[in-house]
Amino acid sequence: MVDKHIVKGFDADLESIKNKINKISGIVESQLSYSYQSLVERNGVLAQKVIERDKKIDAKYQELLDLSVKLFALRQPFANDLRYVISSLKIASDLERIGDQSKNIAKASIWLSKLPQNQPILSVDNLFNIINSNFVKVGNAYNDEDSAKAKKIWFKDAEVNKQYDILFRETLTYMLEDPRNIASCSQALSVAKNLERIGDHTQNIAEMVYYYVTGNHLDQKISVEQMRTYSKKKKYTTNISSIFKKAKLIVKK
Repeated sequence: MVDKHIVKGFDADLESIKNKINKISGIVESQLSYSYQSLVERNGVLAQKVIERDKKIDAKYQELLDLSVKLFALRQPFANDLRYVISSLKIASDLERIGDQSKNIAKASIWLSKLPQNQPILSVDNLFNIINSNFVKVGNAYNDEDSAKAKKIWFKDAEVNKQYDILFRETLTYMLEDPRNIASCSQALSVAKNLERIGDHTQNIAEMVYYYVTGNHLDQKISVEQMRTYSKKKKYTTNISSIFKKAKLIVKK
């Protein structure tokens, strides 16, 4: 963390911020895991618990905001201290959003849990595994103040986007082949989209870790060749309404 200060209360406040970030991160990690477990197991009861527990994340986030306001008012941080507090606030905001997206996945899980057991649900295992791994690693990068690890995770978002595009195309094909799958597939796409957004927030956290440790923003350190490499991936529309229109045309035929 930052260097020790003459006023020990300042060090205690900064340590408290770090502890609160880790507390929020731990809750969010379990929320993400349980929301996905509820999806795989079609466990509506577990999904409901995830939804109800989201309030705990919001409360912890508010505690961090209150502490930060107090720190700004009493300690007036600057230089590395200021960068650390600002980065931590942004990280906490992204963690809170990941909690919201985990809640959205749980809501979709409740809907999907009501389907007949013999009706398959498209697997998003690959996408979840990448995102979950990145989330755990970015937490380690934060605690270790490891800019190299943070940068590596930042670039891995391209892999998340690639997996999402693959899943989207597969799901679209599945829906068009049999319009009866539209309802379940649209929920599966909702899950996938929330996972993809979790990947984006994880990337934001990685950038904030890098910024705190180095004082630089990651996008300022990316070479032209790296930008070309990661900008080659194709973009696919995720407009659900267009999917329904295409499916209706097939039904009419």
